[in-house]
Amino acid sequence: MPVSQMKVNSIRLVGGVAVLDFLNSCNGRRPGTSLNEVTENLLSLEDIVYWFHHAQVINADELAHYLALLPTSLSEQSHGYEQLISFRELLYQLFYPIAEGRRMTAASLQFLNNALEVTAHCRQLESAGFYAVWTWHRSDSLEEMAASMIGRLAVQASALLTSPDMTRLKICSTLACDWLFLDTSKNGRRRWCQMNICGSREKAKKSISNLAC
Repeated sequence: MPVSQMKVNSIRLVGGVAVLDFLNSCNGRRPGTSLNEVTENLLSLEDIVYWFHHAQVINADELAHYLALLPTSLSEQSHGYEQLISFRELLYQLFYPIAEGRRMTAASLQFLNNALEVTAHCRQLESAGFYAVWTWHRSDSLEEMAASMIGRLAVQASALLTSPDMTRLKICSTLACDWLFLDTSKNGRRRWCQMNICGSREKAKKSISNLAC
């Protein structure tokens, strides 16, 4: 396994759905963050392709096909990379306020409606017995690949936005973390993206603060 793929595979998937995990591939852009800089975990289009496989958004055959489409030069990958990162940030700007308890507006959904429309040619519904699934047409260029990847994120985002699960959407309670997640705990009181990381840090800070009093 390439080193770049190993690095991407180490990114934690704690959002509950892949589209939230994609938003969680960056940290430090939350308003009021205690971090001094933004940390980007996906540094190239290749990283994003590996991440899509890591999060099971694409399968192994699609991974191999997408990697074969990638040019070796990062500069030639830049347009597709920038498209996907820009779309990720628009999605974050949509979901973050909702996680903070604010209502979405019609204007805030416009970019998502546009993405669903312009990527409609990339997908079709197919029968899976008693239900239907979206399938995605083969991409034969970087432009088609980027459109397909944005389309998959757009479909997942729209499915989440129209789901009762939106009532479970939360943001990590520590200001040093941007991450969003679905709270599936029985009591609905989950505060951190991961108890053993952000939760432990916050409890340690509280203990130190108590000792100092």
